Amino acid sequence: MRILQVLYYYEPYTSGLTIYAARLAREMTARGHQVQVICSRHESTLPKHEVTADRVDVTRLRVLANVDRAVLLPGLIPTVLRRLHDVDVVHLHLPMAETALLVALCRLLKKRVVVTHHADLVLAGSPLARLAANVANVSSIVGGRLADVFVTNTYARAKVSPVSRFMRRNVEVIPPPILPHPLPADARQAFRDERDWGSRPVIGFVGRYASEKGLEILLQTIPLVRMRYPDALFALAGPHTDPRTGKRREGPWSPWLARYGYAVEEFGYISDDDLGRFYAAIDVLALPSIDWTESFGMVQIEAMQQGTPVVASDLPGVSDPVRVTGGGIIVRPGDMSALASAIAEVLGAPERYVPDQCLLAENYSLAHVTAAWERVYGGAL
Repeated sequence: MRILQVLYYYEPYTSGLTIYAARLAREMTARGHQVQVICSRHESTLPKHEVTADRVDVTRLRVLANVDRAVLLPGLIPTVLRRLHDVDVVHLHLPMAETALLVALCRLLKKRVVVTHHADLVLAGSPLARLAANVANVSSIVGGRLADVFVTNTYARAKVSPVSRFMRRNVEVIPPPILPHPLPADARQAFRDERDWGSRPVIGFVGRYASEKGLEILLQTIPLVRMRYPDALFALAGPHTDPRTGKRREGPWSPWLARYGYAVEEFGYISDDDLGRFYAAIDVLALPSIDWTESFGMVQIEAMQQGTPVVASDLPGVSDPVRVTGGGIIVRPGDMSALASAIAEVLGAPERYVPDQCLLAENYSLAHVTAAWERVYGGAL
């Protein structure tokens, strides 16, 4: 098949959406399909066109302006239209303000079109940002209903989303693509030895430093967790700089980092290979998201693949992996005391929260996910 993915941001920009799209593109290419990507040229140093080492054809368009995390791309619709003769299916990654028009044009020109709804936009900020969010949400609803298939991560999330709850006939649930990271038996100890962690309990966090991630809630648990485990370490991995400016992200977590930095080790961005070793080396992964716009949390599947339990917020979609695998504890979002207690409980009895690897593979394996996408792209779903 010839697949065209359309989205605002793509690698090297790092977010859950870009990771999802890039992994899917690589897996489809590896299975013998042709994949093109149209996205923004969010950094002027990036090439306008390239074929990556994984044979994914990427076209980056000029950005006219940025509106919060959205971008204005005057060349988006003309570029997509020029490519339609050379593709079998178009895959849009939402949110995207142009969704309705793009889907309508694809249907009019007899092209199969699929959308993936990754997240809902919050109607806050400046009047212009609120207007852009409203336009994107309405466009996503209209485009989603017109699309051949509307893909969401979980049914629980679909029921509460202001976009996906309007879908009826065409909803399909496919979890995000998660890469396996097979490791040698000594990977956990080797990583801990490299970091000089010894036998101290380590609580991990993986994600962007962003308000919706609840990092400040996690940092406030440090004195409570350390009452039971005085040498507990909080290891933070993931981008903590703005990719557009290169400056360190500041936010509600900043004063807590300054206050409790003695118990924190920051990794910043780490490679996929080292990330697998990180998951194996920590004792529990915390996913303390506080915003209802958080829809899944791929990091918890990655941690569970290494046998590491998770403490996750009870948000629709986010709590699904723990419920499915039994690999952790679910806590009320924003409840610092409950989060601290759950972390301490997992540290005290980790054997009770080992993820069921059979259920993990059955529901979230890369083979399961990519096979489902092939059925979607080919019209079997």
